[in-house]
Amino acid sequence: MPPLRSLVAFEAAVRHASFKLAAEEMCITPGAVSQQVQKLEHWLGHRLFVREIRQLKVTDQGMSYYSRIAPALEQINTASKSFREKQSNTVCLSLSQTLAAKWLGPRLEDFVSRHPNIEVHINASNTPVNFNEEPVDLAIRHFDGKDSSLNIQLVHDDEVRLFCTPQYRETVGLKHLNQLTKTTIIITSPYPFWDDWLTAFTSIDTEARKEITALHFDQTLLAIDAAKRSQGVILSNALMVQDELKQGELIEPFPQRLSLEKSYYLVHPDNPPLSNTGCALKNWLLEKFSASDANKGL
Repeated sequence: MPPLRSLVAFEAAVRHASFKLAAEEMCITPGAVSQQVQKLEHWLGHRLFVREIRQLKVTDQGMSYYSRIAPALEQINTASKSFREKQSNTVCLSLSQTLAAKWLGPRLEDFVSRHPNIEVHINASNTPVNFNEEPVDLAIRHFDGKDSSLNIQLVHDDEVRLFCTPQYRETVGLKHLNQLTKTTIIITSPYPFWDDWLTAFTSIDTEARKEITALHFDQTLLAIDAAKRSQGVILSNALMVQDELKQGELIEPFPQRLSLEKSYYLVHPDNPPLSNTGCALKNWLLEKFSASDANKGL
């Protein structure tokens, strides 16, 4: 048998007409693709590519060989994916701990009731998942939406908003933005946008900001709980505090909202394609995010 990994690299390089694009698909370096192709060329005793500056051409022998092995590789791929889907009724979703607790958790029962035969695994982590090393099907990421190796779909535009309890607003007498100097600001490490928000919407200078009382948390869940206990004002987004807004536990005393370059995206690899269970979860997530956005005016 020829080296099978080399066959996969060769097929991808022909299909993309590029070692670089083949490498992105296989999640290896272009140099590694080139080495695999050279190994196959040595095994076959034929040149498969003519390597020119900024151009990769398949030789006649290479194209002839490709036309014979490509259908076989596709058959292997199709058969393997079909077998995997039949054997598995599980799906794994990765997302941040706070989003899992505050947004997904209250809604997950709906998915389970609709798909009782699907076993859902939740990977709640603030570290972006590596799809090549971890058995995760889908992920919700808070980033700039740029990653050529993934299928990416925007699900929620992020806005930095200020929240507190009605009682806290009354106690402090919070009527104007510059009165934030009288408050306790709740700072969270995962959402470090206080300076940006204050710069955009207030005239509070750097020295005055240093005098503002602050509570620091490294977990958003704890920070939101502190805000609910009227311990200060917090910067967050609507996804994290939807239930609190609906129940009147938190309010937004000012309409100013700061847009970010980062948003929430639903991501997954294109290769291999999502299983049927993965597609079911993806469609459900898109539906729920759409409903959340419809209520973001809360």
